[in-house]
Amino acid sequence: MSGDVFVSEPVSQVLRLYDGLVDEAAWDRTASEQIERLAARLLQGHRTKVPGAAVELHNWLPNTGGRSTQELFDLVLSIDDALETVSRAHGFSSWRSTASDGRRRGDSAFERAVEDLLAGEVPALVGSLDRFPDLVVRRSHYGHRATLLHYLAANGVETYRQRVPRSASKIARVLLQRGADPLATANMYGGNRTTKGMLLSSSHPAEAGVTNEVLAVLDGASGAG
Repeated sequence: MSGDVFVSEPVSQVLRLYDGLVDEAAWDRTASEQIERLAARLLQGHRTKVPGAAVELHNWLPNTGGRSTQELFDLVLSIDDALETVSRAHGFSSWRSTASDGRRRGDSAFERAVEDLLAGEVPALVGSLDRFPDLVVRRSHYGHRATLLHYLAANGVETYRQRVPRSASKIARVLLQRGADPLATANMYGGNRTTKGMLLSSSHPAEAGVTNEVLAVLDGASGAG
C-alpha cells in the first residue's frame, strides 16, 4: 500500500488471505456469491494457519473474541462457521440472512469509488462523482448498506476495506460538498450507525492520526459546535 494510506497489520493479513478474490471481478457478483467464495478461502486459510484467517474469526465469529490465535486455529471449523463469519464481516446478521437478502449484485461504479476513496485517489473519486453525482447517496450491496462516507470511518465494513487514506478529511469534505448526508445511518453492529459514531469508535483512523480532522469536517457539515 502507498504511504498515503494507513493499513494496520491485521487488515493487511486479511487482504493477503483473500488475495485474488476482492478485486474488480468481485464487483459484479451478488453478495451471497462473493461471501461463499471468501468463506471457502477462509476455511482453507484456517486449515493452513494463515494469519488473516485468525483475524477474521476473532473479529466476526460469535464467542471467539477472547481466544488466542492458537486457540482459534485449534477450533474444528466447518464451512457453516466460515459462512457465518464472512457474512457478519459484510454486515449481515447471519449466513441465513445473507442467503435471503444477499441477492443484490455489486454496483461497479460505487465499488470503484470505494476503492478510489480508500486509496486516497481524490482526482479519480471526483471524476466518478462528476459522472455519477448520485454516488454520494448510493449504498453498498452488502448487509451494512454503507455509503461512501461511512467507509471513511474504517469500522463495521469489510475488514479488508478498513484502510484509511491520509487525505480522509479532504475526501470527507468533497463527499459532503457533493451532497453526502453526515447523519445518514448504516446497519452496523446491530444498529443504525452514523459515520461520526463509527469514526469515534474506530482504531484505524486514530492510528492514522486523522480522526480529529475528519470529525471537524463532519461536525462542520452537521452544524455541531
